[in-house]
Amino acid sequence: MKPVVLLAAVAAAVSLPSAASWSSARAAKPVVCAECVQANLQHLASDALRGRACGTEDEHAAAHFVADTLKRYKIAPAAGPDSYLAPVWLHTPTAAAPPKLTVTAGPDAVTLTQGQEMIALDPPVSADGPLVTVVDAKAAGDVKGKVVLYDSPIFDPPGVQALRQAGAVAVIAPANDPLLARWGQLAQRPPGRTRISGVESGRPPLGTLIYARAEAIAALRKLPPAQARLDAPQGPPRERTTYVVLGVLHGAAPDADRHAILLSAHYDHLGVRNGVIFHGANDDASGTAAVLEFARILGSGKTPRRTAYFALFGCEEEGGLAARAFMAHPPMALSDLAANLEFEMIGVDDPKHPGFLMLTGWDRSNLGPTLAEHGARIVPDPYPEQDFFARSDNYQLALKGVVAQTISAWPIPPTYHAASDDLAHVDLKLMDQVIGSMVAPVTWLLDSDFQPAWNPGKKP
Repeated sequence: MKPVVLLAAVAAAVSLPSAASWSSARAAKPVVCAECVQANLQHLASDALRGRACGTEDEHAAAHFVADTLKRYKIAPAAGPDSYLAPVWLHTPTAAAPPKLTVTAGPDAVTLTQGQEMIALDPPVSADGPLVTVVDAKAAGDVKGKVVLYDSPIFDPPGVQALRQAGAVAVIAPANDPLLARWGQLAQRPPGRTRISGVESGRPPLGTLIYARAEAIAALRKLPPAQARLDAPQGPPRERTTYVVLGVLHGAAPDADRHAILLSAHYDHLGVRNGVIFHGANDDASGTAAVLEFARILGSGKTPRRTAYFALFGCEEEGGLAARAFMAHPPMALSDLAANLEFEMIGVDDPKHPGFLMLTGWDRSNLGPTLAEHGARIVPDPYPEQDFFARSDNYQLALKGVVAQTISAWPIPPTYHAASDDLAHVDLKLMDQVIGSMVAPVTWLLDSDFQPAWNPGKKP
């Protein structure tokens, strides 16, 4: 799951549906192959795949493993003629030198360097403007063309965003403790967004965002009216490839392909950092193993009425890159997708709803409550302030109108994006339990004429 800069306080717990609401579905559901789930999870999260970092040979090996598994489970290829793999070509900027911000006021100057006094996120090659100090974003006045020192007494990402959208060349904000804890990781980010071949960015350019340490903010405060210049020289782009892995089980109904269900997950993770493998067992080998298990069950059973697609995306951790490519060039008409269920981080139990899964954006559509009525052990997302609905690959589809939501267990466990996200910290019994609870509802969905729909005013 893609990270955010600041984790907010946990919301109040939600009420859980009664066991009676899914007892009949449990009695009818096919048996989950616990050995299959475990074997697929163990391979994806093994030392051999070295954390499956975006665009690496390790991620490619994971993609080929997923494709081979879909073939073994009698799922047909859907990425192209006789192919499960759709390549996605990536072009990532590189830094020729660490970005620097130089602020001068007559003979006085303050210099901030990337990874030391500051972290500049997605900096342009160069930018400059007069430095102005703003304490309240709502009363900032005209900031267009200026470098804003946002000296707010609180950590205020919405205020920073508002200043950038108002035309500030750059916004300098104090770094909070969560940012400081990830300082080294953030300093290693490329100096700009990765470009995907054949895909428009879809994002209007904004002024760059600079987080600075407290001592740097204090030095800037002392300066008289000053001029600021940001320099971020770039080297040749880093060329990489990732894959969308796509399989299909065509339904039996004459119009099966026009009412398809897409089951998805992402198979990449963070790779190797400072010699340590970040295995990504929970994030998101667990979700990938779940989708593969649905493929095994559906591929070995009676053909459903609706068509089922199985999509596994690479490079989710760097901004949903493969999913964005999939959206730009889908192999089916998006209007033919009735719904998308993304499976993300289902291997660690959440103490707020033990034994249950959560569905992001629960109140946005009729999908979650209907699946719960048919046996799914899912509840509303108890962390609405985290906006998990927009932080996984489902969001790319939702923006195009498809009812697309993510199913997760605990989206902020202690192992999140940590080296401890390994096989030893995944609850296999929980995975078998929650996957098992979803089989009958997913099977019902594929055999029904139910139409998932956005609730009024809730379509993104």
